[in-house]
Amino acid sequence: MTLLDAVLSLSEAPARDEALQRILRALARVTAADALSVLTAAEDGSVGVAAQIGLSPAALGMSFRPAEHPRLRRATQAAGPIRFLDPSEPDPYSGWLLGNPGEIHPIHACMAVPLHVQGRLAGLLTLDACDPHGLRGLRDEDARVFAGLCAGALRLDAGALRLDAGAGPIARRASGPASSGPAPASRSAGMQRIEREIAVLAPLSVPVLVTGETGVGKELVARALHERSPRASRALVIVNCAAIPAQLVESELFGHRRGAFTGATAARAGRFEAAHGGTIFLDEIGELPLSAQAQLLRALQEGEIQPVGEDRARRVDARVVAATNRDLRREVAEGRFRADLFHRLWVYPICVPPLRERREDIPALCERFAAELAAELGAGRVDFTEPALGALAQGAWPGNVRELKNAVERAVLRRTIAEGKSAAGRALVVRREDLDAIDGGAQERSLAPRIELPGERLRLADAPLGQPVELLAEALERARRDAFARAFRAAGGNAATAGRLLGLSRSFAYKEAVRLGLIPPAGPRKR
Repeated sequence: MTLLDAVLSLSEAPARDEALQRILRALARVTAADALSVLTAAEDGSVGVAAQIGLSPAALGMSFRPAEHPRLRRATQAAGPIRFLDPSEPDPYSGWLLGNPGEIHPIHACMAVPLHVQGRLAGLLTLDACDPHGLRGLRDEDARVFAGLCAGALRLDAGALRLDAGAGPIARRASGPASSGPAPASRSAGMQRIEREIAVLAPLSVPVLVTGETGVGKELVARALHERSPRASRALVIVNCAAIPAQLVESELFGHRRGAFTGATAARAGRFEAAHGGTIFLDEIGELPLSAQAQLLRALQEGEIQPVGEDRARRVDARVVAATNRDLRREVAEGRFRADLFHRLWVYPICVPPLRERREDIPALCERFAAELAAELGAGRVDFTEPALGALAQGAWPGNVRELKNAVERAVLRRTIAEGKSAAGRALVVRREDLDAIDGGAQERSLAPRIELPGERLRLADAPLGQPVELLAEALERARRDAFARAFRAAGGNAATAGRLLGLSRSFAYKEAVRLGLIPPAGPRKR
């Protein structure tokens, strides 16, 4: 069934990246590999990570020049699967294994298979196992089969772009967190405005800053800008600035030469070079340290980058789309963000509205998320009762679309488990009781305005005599303050930890705690 699952990924996955990820998951079930990846070949000869399992999340989008990595160079020139047996050859993923940030032991199992489409190199399939015998059970013939499936997914990529072109500018193309975004067809005025803005901005090369609360779908806006642009055939490189250690930011963005710092055992191209000719999406740009902001400003103004340890600058052509949930004006005023970089990015900001301001989009989003999970479960379809959909539509959703997606998936899984049998081939109906045990905003949802459904009328006579009715806004604010107070007590006053407990970013948790009077605001920065 594993090979069948991989084959079905080509026909069932909604986009190239998700098909690649499913194929890697199927391959992971039949090998002892600690890391698997698919790298795609660019026109300049570099290869970039398009899908991976077992590597640090920051590795996605990382680019390599095969000429600087003996193993990659031999793999791109090979006719079929190649196993690397020389321990003196450095592994490109050394230091990037998930949970193992140190150098990979020289003696380990490593394998690569070239991916060819119409006789041309399209990329590489790679496998790494810390156990020197970890890949012994994988035959070359089986590796060729999985490589052929990966090549098929790469070949379908251009077709997927054409199909998505008519689905609206916010069409989804990738799995993972990117799915937590706005629906392709939006009924709300705010999202229709964004669709018009994307249509105008996409063909241009000007920087775009996407703002909005955590979980509203800023990455999908960036993807839409790329896919509707003349750069759509080139790479879209996604960088989560908050996930990169401060001491490695410049190396990650702009690359480094061999020996530039301790641990730099080989030269490495940065994310900007990987995005040459395409688009680079800098998520959480407010987290960049000031030293990296200066280099970023140069890249925006001059189209030049300078890898760490090199004396000469390199030309690079990459459109910059950035995103943040911070108030960058305040960051500039408090000295945490460069004013000149802010003005360079603030050419045209796109503000994605929170879910509470576009409730008319919630039913379509719920159906979309339920359909995606139904496909994974093998279910025929998922429907919602009117009370269930009404409760979802009136939720508080402080975590926005991402929280809604999690809530819908939990409800579908609860219904599947409650019925006590496999969901394969069956229709599921999510009921109001499936939402009762949902965390993350359940308290606010229970206090939200109730949707009156046919045959149901709330009568004042049902309320206890003499009991005052609290205003909705006051009830929500009280519940919000209680939730933040509990989180900050549990976190010992640490905003980052409290944010994780609440499912929010550190900066948003801090600002809300200050607004609610739970912690004092930070004093002026000392010069």
